[in-house]
Amino acid sequence: MRLPDRENALVYALWVFGILGALFLFREAWVTPINERDFAALWAAGKLAVSGHIDQVFDTEALRAAGAPLVGSKVVKLAYPYPPHALLIAVPLSLLPLSAAYVVWQSISAAMFYVAARPFAPQGFPKILAVLTPAALVSILFGQVGLFYGALWLFAFSGSAIAAACLTFKPHLGALVGVEVIRRRQIIKTVAIFVSLVIASMLIFGIESWRLWIVGSANHQLADLTIRPFGLWRFQMVTPFLAYGLIGWGLFAAAAIYLLMKRFDVFTAATAAFLIAPYGFHYDLTVVSLGVGLLLFQNWRTMPAWQVFVSAAVFLLPLIIALGTWVASPILLLGLYIQTLNPITKEGSSLSPWRKTAPDEAG
Repeated sequence: MRLPDRENALVYALWVFGILGALFLFREAWVTPINERDFAALWAAGKLAVSGHIDQVFDTEALRAAGAPLVGSKVVKLAYPYPPHALLIAVPLSLLPLSAAYVVWQSISAAMFYVAARPFAPQGFPKILAVLTPAALVSILFGQVGLFYGALWLFAFSGSAIAAACLTFKPHLGALVGVEVIRRRQIIKTVAIFVSLVIASMLIFGIESWRLWIVGSANHQLADLTIRPFGLWRFQMVTPFLAYGLIGWGLFAAAAIYLLMKRFDVFTAATAAFLIAPYGFHYDLTVVSLGVGLLLFQNWRTMPAWQVFVSAAVFLLPLIIALGTWVASPILLLGLYIQTLNPITKEGSSLSPWRKTAPDEAG
């Protein structure tokens, strides 16, 4: 096992601070029963789908009424925002006891993220740190899908059309992968896989499930984004709309798109996604946290002090967001600007791993 090099002691200290910060800041949440975490909604949705009550899955009030007895708690506010093909994951998990399903899901997600992150790590970086960022820990704590989403993102930028198609389970955050799909000339393959997933979900859960999702998800998300007060979302959401309104959201999105035109890669696109999407949370920042962590690992000695400070703030954003959602977008935008100036390389190469394969040669 490679021992940490002393030259990057500052970066390791940041990682330790992030781990301890997540443990301390969410100290009460770490002992929260599994049936009161977000994962309970995924598990309950699978249970209802198996029993033939697909209409209750995408109706938030019905899900809460029917799901509370299933999970054994009335504390958690159940909500299932994912499209029907995500039930292809929820249903198998629901066949396990809730606690076992939680452990299995987080273990598989962490393993996938670990494997997906390996090709992007600079030489000498301890790979296990990829699943120990603040965002990864918060995702595990909430029982959320941040690590799974992040693994698909990394696999997609490594050339996997399957991963790109599966990212449609979070279309608002996964949309920028479409640019990579086009660059790699994988449009037909990716669309074909996505269509296959849709057809499979229709055959299993019914065509009506898609109409129910579109109506139910749109109503629920629109209501949550427009009805004040926003509750805990004020300390969890990292996208601009909630804090800066429609005009502010447009300005941040425009700035992000401009910076992406200067450099588009796996990590700049991940950061920009949270400036362009209408909503996204601290537990979704797994790739962003990893990206700035790798950037610091490789470049912090040559970066100006202010860039190191901002990059550290992006890394710790899942914790800093406790100050309020308004802090997130400026930090992310500055972080994106820094990422465009400091590309991550691998083993001394001037090319990042996602640029080594020409579009014609990719998968």
